[in-house]
Amino acid sequence: MRAALSAKLLAGAAVAALAFAAVPVLGQGQFVPTPETPEQFPDGPHREDAFYFCSACHGFKIVAAQGMSRERWDERLTWMTQNHNMPKLEGAEREKMLDYLSTAFPERRQPGGWKNPFAPK
Repeated sequence: MRAALSAKLLAGAAVAALAFAAVPVLGQGQFVPTPETPEQFPDGPHREDAFYFCSACHGFKIVAAQGMSRERWDERLTWMTQNHNMPKLEGAEREKMLDYLSTAFPERRQPGGWKNPFAPK
């Protein structure tokens, strides 16, 4: 019985040691980002162009979290150019970006229209 208990304790210690060995040792609070790839986002024409253009400045998940009409996407591109020194995107290249963004991440409307989150209920 004592041998069986010792074997169980030894097996448990071995499992715990393997589990801790598999976890990389990082400094407290250190963040290791998971790389993004175009394939993680909706398929469509110009996906790779939009992914690499946008992710040159920020994560593409920020883009994917938006839901805007083509007009609002166009305004956002202008705003980023004017306020954040994004390279100008004009002509056919801009149209490609707008085609993908407005199709892959279209405007999401709430039932009943926009609701002010600060309005009293």
